[in-house]
Parts: sequence; structure tokens; C-alpha cells
Amino acid sequence: MSGHVQADHRQRRRASARRRLLAALFFAAASLPGTAALAQAKGASTAAGPAWNQLSPAQREALAPLAGDWSALPQENKRKWLEIADKYPRLSPDGQARVQARMAEYSRLTPEQRRTARENFQRAYELPRESRESAVQQYQSLPDDRKKELSERSQRKDTPRPGQKQ
Repeated sequence: MSGHVQADHRQRRRASARRRLLAALFFAAASLPGTAALAQAKGASTAAGPAWNQLSPAQREALAPLAGDWSALPQENKRKWLEIADKYPRLSPDGQARVQARMAEYSRLTPEQRRTARENFQRAYELPRESRESAVQQYQSLPDDRKKELSERSQRKDTPRPGQKQ
């Protein structure tokens, strides 16, 4: 391979690794204990921003998995999704499919799970890169049943019991 082709190949591998890391952090974050209550205590933004019918056809196509949830999304979330929609046409067909699959996963999360994932994502990026990558690798190496167990245990810890302060 020529130097230019090798550099392009390395750049694509790094971008792919970053996307996998971000997705793993986002979806693995819900298994960390104690963050749902914190996210809930901070409160959620009110929905605002452009209505679904105000989006361009290209934006609606890119954001199709979120159509049913769009009106309830906070303005800040809509802004971030619109940034993704603007980049969507430049993605490869595989990249577009991955983005829409992740949007569909996001749309299936409860509002509390979304807040928890956002909070964990933000906390994860306060860590040094090596620590983030190590945590993701450790989580990914767990068997599926252990991941499920951690997630269920985290949800039980974050759910207030009757008479317990939130």
C-alpha cells in the first residue's frame, strides 16, 4: 500500500474504534450504579426546538428512528441529533445503518435510562482516555449474563423504595 492509502486506512480504523468506544460507553453506562438517581435529581429539560414537520426531508430521513419521540425530546437533545443528521449524508451506507440502529436503540430506552446513559457518558469523558478504554474493554469482556446482572442490579439500586428520599 502507498503511504497515503495506509494513512487513510489507519484513519478509518481509528474512527471506527472511536465509534465503537462511544457506543460501548453509551450503552454500557446504564450498568453503572448510582447515576440514575443523580440524573433524576438534576431534572430534565423541557421539550422545545423544531417540530418534526419543520425538519427538512433529509433530516427526517436521517432521524426516522426518532420520529415517534421527537416532540418529547429536550431542545439540547434535538440540537445534537440535528448535528448528527447534518453529517448523515456523508456517511457510508454501513455507517448510516449503524447510526440508525443506534437511534432505534436510543428510542427504546426509557427517559430515565437516557438520562443515566448521558450522565455516565459525560462522567466517562472526564476520565483519562486510557481509563475509559480500559473500562470499556473490561465491560466488553464480561459474559452477557454478567452484563445483564450488573444492569439489573444497577436498576434496583437506582429505584427509590417506598419511604426512601430521592
